[in-house]
Amino acid sequence: MGQRLLFILLLLLMNSTLLAQELSNFRWKNRILLLMEPGGDLTKGKDQLRLFSEFEQEITDRDLIIFIFDGKIIRDSTLKKIAFDVQSIPNKDFQGVLLIGKDGGVKFKEQFLVDPAVVFELIDSMPMRQREIKIKNIP
Repeated sequence: MGQRLLFILLLLLMNSTLLAQELSNFRWKNRILLLMEPGGDLTKGKDQLRLFSEFEQEITDRDLIIFIFDGKIIRDSTLKKIAFDVQSIPNKDFQGVLLIGKDGGVKFKEQFLVDPAVVFELIDSMPMRQREIKIKNIP
């Protein structure tokens, strides 16, 4: 229960800092999971978001932020609209999951629905993540 409250508080704090940003503002700080649903329906995006909602700690550990793009606007993981320059969105017509690495490159592109374990395993195999794990485990 305490972790869930902490996660919600972190989301609320992050929401206030996400206003009027671009994806490049997260470079070297966060990985971005972009749920792309350019048709605007958001049904599959919400389903995908529900799958990830069960893995709060895994998301936090991997510096992962989840956004949903409906073709016109970007929403955060609470589905709140956020001010974002949509010109910075890659593959605007794609429907599915995009993983953008800390370096800003697209690391994974797959149609909905994606098992969160696949995304976490991919992130964990990346050299930058391997360094993060080593640094975290140094006493």
